[in-house]
Amino acid sequence: MFSETLRKRMMHVHAYAVTPFKPDDVMQLNLDGLRKNLTFLVENGVKVIVVGGGTGEVEMLDNEELLALGKTALEVAGNRALVVPTVPDNLKRALPLLKAYEKAGVELVLCMPPYFRHRVPEDLEGVFRYYKTLSDGTGLAMLPYNTQGWPPKFFARLAEVERVIGVKDPCHHPQNLFDAIPLVGDRMVWIGNKRHQEEALQKRFEAGIQGFTAGLINFIPKYEVAMMEAALRKDWERLTALQRTVAPLENLRDRYGDAGMLKAGLELVGLAGGPVRPPRMDMPEEGRQELRAELERLEKI
Repeated sequence: MFSETLRKRMMHVHAYAVTPFKPDDVMQLNLDGLRKNLTFLVENGVKVIVVGGGTGEVEMLDNEELLALGKTALEVAGNRALVVPTVPDNLKRALPLLKAYEKAGVELVLCMPPYFRHRVPEDLEGVFRYYKTLSDGTGLAMLPYNTQGWPPKFFARLAEVERVIGVKDPCHHPQNLFDAIPLVGDRMVWIGNKRHQEEALQKRFEAGIQGFTAGLINFIPKYEVAMMEAALRKDWERLTALQRTVAPLENLRDRYGDAGMLKAGLELVGLAGGPVRPPRMDMPEEGRQELRAELERLEKI
């Protein structure tokens, strides 16, 4: 149904872009800043850009803002990168947004998983029906985001949904993903999380992932792009060395939170960061000093 070209375009590092807000008004998008940030990514070889995802503070964005992010990203990327806007986690918002994305020229969407009162449904048949309803309401390819620890058999069930073309898995339960890959095979494109533990990304590629997600790529794209290139060559020594190099930044992200830390990094390299929307917190000054020191270290490597 969907072209092999689209599937192959997905098999890369997925840049999860932050959502810049205006420095003096956190309730307003900074679309000029977003254009600057995304131009930086594209010019540094990034081939897949996700906007409005978890790193992009999706929980704090309304449909109008999500659509504006998608349209801006399409404008900047053109045919140089695959733009993947985000669909929120409830049908009432998701279905009209899918239609708006399709009208705007989007090809693929990241679909957040459904919750009720922030609980995972105990019966995953409801999750299946949620994605089936989305599929029936759009012509777009869909990339569900597994934050719910789905068992391998559910991946196979999800493969029955016509427009689901792949899965993004954060590898919170990596063995479930590793068991699902041979079960479902090339029906899906498998996008994993990379985390900078020693050899973690190598093992995930060996298990069958075909691309990975990245947040640090917002301000150090050359390292993440180089990791993908090393993985494609199966140059595990190079891949491990690159991960070891940027691991201190990942540790800072774990300590201070994703969006706040990444926005501080963007500002330190001259791009658009700005504040986060509560309840997220901006990176404190002591964290910014640590981050500045790490960026200065990377410049010397």
